[in-house]
Amino acid sequence: MNAGTILYIPVAQAEGGATVTVKGQLYGPTLKLDGTDITTGTAVTIATDSTRYVPLSVEGTGSLYLTGIAIDYAAGSPAATSHTVTVGPNGQYRTIQAALDANDSSETDRLVLKITPGDYREKITVTKPGVTFANADVTAKRAVTIRASYYSSNTFDADGKFVPQDEFDLGTNKCATVTIGAGATGFSAYGITFQNDYNVVDHTAAGEQTPAVALNTQADKVYLKNSRIIGRQDTLYVQGAGNRVYVDGGYIEGTVDFVFGDANAYFAGTELHMAAFAGKNNGYFTAANTKKSGVGLVFDRCNLTVAAAYDDDAKLSLGRPWQTFAQYTQVRKGDGSSYVTGVDLGTKNSAYTDTSSAVTYLDSTMSSKITKNRWNVWTSKNQSGKSVDVTFHDDVRFAEYASHDETGALLDPADYKNVVLGSMSALDEAQVQAKRAELLAALGFGSAAGQWVVPDGAWPFAYDPNYSTGTDVQPTQPGGNASPNADSAAKADTMPETGSAIIAVVVVAVPLLVAGLALVAVRRNRQQ
Repeated sequence: MNAGTILYIPVAQAEGGATVTVKGQLYGPTLKLDGTDITTGTAVTIATDSTRYVPLSVEGTGSLYLTGIAIDYAAGSPAATSHTVTVGPNGQYRTIQAALDANDSSETDRLVLKITPGDYREKITVTKPGVTFANADVTAKRAVTIRASYYSSNTFDADGKFVPQDEFDLGTNKCATVTIGAGATGFSAYGITFQNDYNVVDHTAAGEQTPAVALNTQADKVYLKNSRIIGRQDTLYVQGAGNRVYVDGGYIEGTVDFVFGDANAYFAGTELHMAAFAGKNNGYFTAANTKKSGVGLVFDRCNLTVAAAYDDDAKLSLGRPWQTFAQYTQVRKGDGSSYVTGVDLGTKNSAYTDTSSAVTYLDSTMSSKITKNRWNVWTSKNQSGKSVDVTFHDDVRFAEYASHDETGALLDPADYKNVVLGSMSALDEAQVQAKRAELLAALGFGSAAGQWVVPDGAWPFAYDPNYSTGTDVQPTQPGGNASPNADSAAKADTMPETGSAIIAVVVVAVPLLVAGLALVAVRRNRQQ
């Protein structure tokens, strides 16, 4: 949206008002909502005493890269219902994407895919709100595994343009096995495994490790219960400033930056496992590029484990700050490779002025193999091929509270005198509880107006009681032509096209009135 543009957002009359959150990146201008200055990623309270259009104006000079608009009503929203379809060899649909394409959904009439355990070799994009992937085995002892093998070579030409090496080289933004698009608000998954086979099953030799995303969430209010996310580099990508992701239990596996992105993501009781890879003796659990208004990645009562293959000299860190860069000049050579010059650690990089990487660990169990420095700076190569620090240290927000070792003993910050970038604090039980409440409120998980109330943790289908009683519906078109175990190459005709832009507008009805919930989401066609 260029300066001078006005977007009118429909809102419904509702008791208690509502909050509006504009998501995206500002490049110079001032934003006004209903005549009041606002910032991206921050919930703003508006009056809803009548059904009306609320103006969002871009003023001054520059532009807004808009990724979404979310409206949360304090009261008056209709109760959610759901309808269920089955997926599997004997289900209504034989592929997950076919079931998604054939059925409508919304946050007030959710679509539940009841998926028979087995392997589903397909690349999936969810674009509709209110979708649930549910393992038909409610114990989740038998796996539903969605798998594909796409990657990013990070190969560029002399002009910096991405150069795919083959049909499976899609770049970091598009290579995910499952992508939850910006319009798919309220997506949830129960007992599902998301896996990128690249570097896990194939291309496992030393020197072949490269970004290969298993799950990419670009929507708000994403909930993952007892699910597994498997990859190596860049396993879980949580995108979208102001978006909220709740990972309830489950397991995430990777090697480098394997939880990354700029969304607000809360991980409760999740195991984060540093997997081994041939020829590697280093790794990073996280790589956040949080915006300044965001809380970032929060790991609460999580368990950080490390593969036995890593020796005592391994350099394993809690994370490094992606895009919180100091000013430097990048020089690209004729073969597409690049190096940095003129690094000024005292000046923020003008391309990333709003980035302030944030990661917090609370009351979590830490492997003894994690380096005593705890975190890493972000480095790039100079002309001589030497790694140099390019991090703008002042904007990094890394914190560790009440960490303990594998025996349950609290780690003493006094034993960690050379912590890089972050802070390390010992808290008692009351302080941990207070910090947890503080973080949850800041993340937007709570009972206040405009906040997303988190599930109670019960299994199965606790988030929506209608899931277990939803009405089965018949398919409206054939459910695909390949079995769940078919080779991914044979299913190319079922793979969705992931174009450079998706614009989704969702209108939610409230009792006796036509509601307004406008979601405008634009995906940037660029490579990481």
